[in-house]
Amino acid sequence: MTQHFAMLIEASGIQEYIFGSNELIQNIGASELVTQATTDWLFDDTNGLLPRPHNAQRVSERGKPSRWRLDDRSLTDGLEAEVVYAGGGNALILFKNEEDARKLAYELTRQVLQDAPGLRLELAWQAYQTGKLAATVNQLRDRVAEQKRAPRRSAPLLGLGVTAACTFTGAPAVARDKEGRYISAEVQAKQRAGASDGPGNERLLEYLGDFATQQFGFVYDFNQLGERDEFSYLAVVHTDGNRMGERIQQYVDQFASDDEAYVKAQRAFSVAVQAAAHAALTSTVGILVNPNNLGWDEQDRCYKIGQRVPVREQEGLDRLPFRPIVFGGDDVTFVCEGRLGLPLAAHYLSRLAVEELPDGDPLYARAGVAIVKTHYPFARAYELADSLCDSAKEFVQEGDKERRRVAALDWHFGVTGLVRPLKQLREREYKTQDGWLHMRPVRLTPIDVNEWRSWDVFSDLLEAFTTHRDWRGRRNKVKALRNALRNGPEATALFLRNLADAPELPDSPGLASVPQARTRGWHGDRCVYFDAVEALDFYIPLEGV
Repeated sequence: MTQHFAMLIEASGIQEYIFGSNELIQNIGASELVTQATTDWLFDDTNGLLPRPHNAQRVSERGKPSRWRLDDRSLTDGLEAEVVYAGGGNALILFKNEEDARKLAYELTRQVLQDAPGLRLELAWQAYQTGKLAATVNQLRDRVAEQKRAPRRSAPLLGLGVTAACTFTGAPAVARDKEGRYISAEVQAKQRAGASDGPGNERLLEYLGDFATQQFGFVYDFNQLGERDEFSYLAVVHTDGNRMGERIQQYVDQFASDDEAYVKAQRAFSVAVQAAAHAALTSTVGILVNPNNLGWDEQDRCYKIGQRVPVREQEGLDRLPFRPIVFGGDDVTFVCEGRLGLPLAAHYLSRLAVEELPDGDPLYARAGVAIVKTHYPFARAYELADSLCDSAKEFVQEGDKERRRVAALDWHFGVTGLVRPLKQLREREYKTQDGWLHMRPVRLTPIDVNEWRSWDVFSDLLEAFTTHRDWRGRRNKVKALRNALRNGPEATALFLRNLADAPELPDSPGLASVPQARTRGWHGDRCVYFDAVEALDFYIPLEGV
């Protein structure tokens, strides 16, 4: 039987590596270095590390889900290496002989040490016989997972003689940046990759295609996402696909006895996920630049989104208050001006859910949105968004045991600036003697038409409070309602009875199953209206959402 070799490559500790800095340019650069380590450095025609010939080809057109296209040529067609999938910190590669696998492991880890200091890769390879590839890949996944759980200990050299400490990491500095700050080799590599003229921005413009011709750019500083003395909040949006690992495994296991079919199935699923995420993110950016959302304000001499969020000019380019950090797969993270976080997250999830994958189901996902002050520690803001994403996942599981056919969204407004775990924040700010003030998480794709904990109900109520003649612009009245809701259903009912001009709260078709909520504000141990009232200052309605 013919013997070949399979190698699995996975980046480890990605979250800390990408989101550990409070400087956006470093977050962007770190994400780009993770992507390069599992794509560009492997495939590049001039300095690529894979033995030739292989099945990766550069895509020259803009607006593609990936700058690399994998064809279906295999080792049996005379290739020295066959890429099954690659990108987003993961790669699975097949080799004709072990020597090439060893050489790639050596060259790749050396390049990571040189060009992406601080990034940790886990690699494992193993021989397999014809017809045993699927079982071998599962064994490699187990080995890599074990390596992640028990990483090799290292003792980094912290300095010799007289050294200066990096402003960001405390590690030995190797240079100064444009601001004159001492920076380590890791920070230097991230800043270089994340700069406006660096490979991270180049990749994003390639990814978005036609958008690049509209003369808009993206921010590179968290301070550009807020307005001094007006609205100084940013939103961190983290999304993740529902049960993707299990879905892929179930799909490819159908072809486990046929190596060629197994490889094609793995590759097809990976390509489909990339295409779905690309379509959703491109559509989300399209919402921002939609002429009905983005218009010129003659008085302030700048573009504004939703007539309220300014687009700032910098270096001769109008920069949207939005920036994808991690993109290309089902795990996507972007930051934006705080008032855009909820509508953009909702649109992204909804757009993602129309994309069908090879197993016949759409790509349903969940998202967490942390809306915090611009100077809030970014690593903590990302942790909060990640926790909110997990909260949405738990909510999905309550109604969908297979965890795949529902999109869900959870969010938190970090007005107080407290840095605490989500559970503690919720108990401190939303727990009352009558139950929970918040109805979130909400489902964007309700299982039941009578589901009231849904995005449609939330957005209906939010619109009603901003447009209804009895509530629009009456901040004192809305504030009084908020206090009544905090005091429970009886206090809310009493408050409404004392209002001659507004005997009931705004309605929504989704509240048909809980009619008592309009007179009491609550349903069981959940407040129905508090989320909408709280969000009034943190939400900009956008056409198309």
